[in-house]
Amino acid sequence: MKKIFFLLLTILVFAAGSAAAENSPEDAKQELTFNYSARGHGIYRLGNTGYLVENCGDWITEQNIKNLRKTAREWNEAVPLGQDGIRKFIYFIENSRSVRLDGDLSGENEVYTLIKECFEADGFATLAIDTPYEYLDWYYQTDHHWNYKGSYKGYCDLVRLIFGKNEELATPTETVVFEDMPYSGSYNEKLGYHKTDDLFTVYRFEGLPEYTYTSNGSKGASKYGKMDKFFYGNHKKIAENYYGQFYGGDPAELIIDTHQPEKPNLLIISNSFDNPILHLLTKHYNIIYSLDSRFYESTFRKKFDIQKVIAKFNINHVVEVGDIQFFVHAYALH
Repeated sequence: MKKIFFLLLTILVFAAGSAAAENSPEDAKQELTFNYSARGHGIYRLGNTGYLVENCGDWITEQNIKNLRKTAREWNEAVPLGQDGIRKFIYFIENSRSVRLDGDLSGENEVYTLIKECFEADGFATLAIDTPYEYLDWYYQTDHHWNYKGSYKGYCDLVRLIFGKNEELATPTETVVFEDMPYSGSYNEKLGYHKTDDLFTVYRFEGLPEYTYTSNGSKGASKYGKMDKFFYGNHKKIAENYYGQFYGGDPAELIIDTHQPEKPNLLIISNSFDNPILHLLTKHYNIIYSLDSRFYESTFRKKFDIQKVIAKFNINHVVEVGDIQFFVHAYALH
């Protein structure tokens, strides 16, 4: 009887192993395709992945390269390298606007190479997409923004770039999937689509410092963004832009004070890509001044004076974070 039992067990184990081998992750990867299929409005379906993307050829143009060089000149003049001990850093975010996902992803991205050539900084880093599977892991299916994994990697890269490998990082304590919140993003909106199976997912962090903040000059009543409403279940009637609602919108000026005077002060210039990392950077900074230069002049009816902000807030680090769209638009810094 024992012999029969062990024989049956051996057969079952072998069969299970064979099935697992037949459906291994490598096989699953091989089944994916990454060809581009136009859907209109500059949006493409990426093979059979379920993702919508843009075409980097629409962004890496002669005019945009000229714009990037202009932005670099402005950055270099606005805060000269070495001014008063201020350190400058650049973090470039690769996405489908700068990467052809069905092409050769080996080597350094050409836009990142150009940024390093044109911008003056104490350090550079990039969210480098070396395989299309990394894109699938770091981005939403129907939106241009990085997701919780991509933005967390960006935060880790940036902190290591500025502070070195020994700086303690904020670490997630939980992955939260909002089962009732399929995230229909900006690409779906452009196409008039709504269907998606991409559930809005975030990391939860504990132990970050308390802070106060002002947004466009108005004092905030609680934490920036609506994270607590999401976590405590009061999110069901919030608009579909879950990324903006959860992490906070795009004020021209956001000033965060963590009341940690022993830590340095940061001026971060970005667009909506910095929304998920600002609350994590509170672990490392006393004051965080976040500038979205797209909206500053229209909000405050005056030009942004970067030197005035540096002096007023005793800025130690100046950082630019963004994708190609950010770097090719020359917004006034002084």
